[in-house]
Amino acid sequence: MTRSLAEDNAIPHGWRTKQPGFAIWIPIALLRGTFEGLFYSLYYIPRSCRQDPNWTYRQACMTRLLERGFRIVTELGFTQSLSLEAGDLGERWVTIDPAHESVYSGPFASDTIHPATVGGTWYPELPSKESLLDEQGLVVLSFHSGSLLWLTGRPQDSGPAATLLNEKLGNNTRSFWLQYRLAGGNDPTPFPGAMQDAVTSYIYLVKDMGISPSRIVLAGDSTGSTIAVALLRYLVSIKDVPDHQLASYPPPKACLLFSPSLEYSFEGDTDAVEGHRNIKTDYCFGSMMAWGARAIATPENVRLDDPFLSPALHPFVTPVPLFVQAGGAEVLCDSVRGFATAMSGLGNRVEYLEVPGVPHDIYVVGTMLGWPREQVEIHEAAAKFVSQLDVGLCISCNS
Repeated sequence: MTRSLAEDNAIPHGWRTKQPGFAIWIPIALLRGTFEGLFYSLYYIPRSCRQDPNWTYRQACMTRLLERGFRIVTELGFTQSLSLEAGDLGERWVTIDPAHESVYSGPFASDTIHPATVGGTWYPELPSKESLLDEQGLVVLSFHSGSLLWLTGRPQDSGPAATLLNEKLGNNTRSFWLQYRLAGGNDPTPFPGAMQDAVTSYIYLVKDMGISPSRIVLAGDSTGSTIAVALLRYLVSIKDVPDHQLASYPPPKACLLFSPSLEYSFEGDTDAVEGHRNIKTDYCFGSMMAWGARAIATPENVRLDDPFLSPALHPFVTPVPLFVQAGGAEVLCDSVRGFATAMSGLGNRVEYLEVPGVPHDIYVVGTMLGWPREQVEIHEAAAKFVSQLDVGLCISCNS
């Protein structure tokens, strides 16, 4: 049974989430974390005590450390505030003004959430229109993870993954990582804000930079995948909208989804997440996931089982080939596998890769947690999928 509305009490509250409790709790949490770290550093020495006996000592300790870190962040209710300033990025950082509001039609139109100026980072650097035309390489439009509460797509949190994906996709590949509006921080923006930003960034690439959609690869990890798939569904929906400025364009070349969040009706249910068989082998947990779901899906605004938030429950036909990856030890594994199967069942071109024994989003955090080989292999598999599209090989859904 799926949950249709976000939990009312999912957003952290209480004395620790506001001053002076916030400042008081930070040293207490850090001290507690130090003792927990010492405990687990000893507890995980025997393989039989690790989350998975096949994991290395480093994998067990680092996964637990990340989970405990997210516990502290959730206790404090900390969310990230964004800036449109370039900082030290220079010309790599660009800001994009929204298109006319009529472009954001259907479910992306809102009386309360309006399109706004957003920014993003180019990897490795901002290309000129002339170089894009001369090189004819791929351009990745990527949406970062972070439960729609944290991260920016800037090098501090996304640089290594952006560089690795560019490298594996081949010469002249460039990528643009959108800093979409978050559902927390200094300007909390729930649905459909991030989806509006995805449309804004797509129009920027296609119209302002003159890039043919047939060269654009959409990519997203974790909650970024929610946005990528929402953009795909939106591009399908506007094909029959008269005079829509994107309707006449061809579809993107491919869409790459890594540990995607595709079923908010599951993620927004604390008990369902905590009851999942993989809860002990993942660093994601129920209260954090329900918080992210509640932040973006305010009950008065959108349901958790909406097609744009739970596409695993609402498969659709798209001309865009899909690469879908999941970790066999993450709590989202079943949702991701179900989405790949359902999309393939409608005749879509889908390749599904399930990496055994790894937790969430190894595409980004693999090296940090102790799975560097698996991280590289995921990037390589995605790049191979894209390259096979050029030679016309048939890709099918593999389980």
